Amino acid sequence: MKKNKDDKNQKKKLAALKERANKLAIQMNMKEELKTVSLGTSKINYLDPRITISWCKRHEVPPNVVFTKALIDKFHWAMDCEMDYRFCEEAKPAVAE
Repeated sequence: MKKNKDDKNQKKKLAALKERANKLAIQMNMKEELKTVSLGTSKINYLDPRITISWCKRHEVPPNVVFTKALIDKFHWAMDCEMDYRFCEEAKPAVAE
């Protein structure tokens, strides 16, 4: 009877170790795939920092949570925007074809 219990425990341990190994393999693969992707790129290149700063002000989130110190220094001009800042492009004239 004790051997039966030990076998069950060993099987549970083995299953847990296999699951852990699978999770680690997935994490390693993900890390390798994302190695060349800068996840902050869109924040720097595609979002107007005034939009992000106004969101931070509305939700009482310090800008250093969203931006690194270097980006805060780079976007110092955006730090004074209003809490209700909205990005609106001016209407562009239609191009005659």
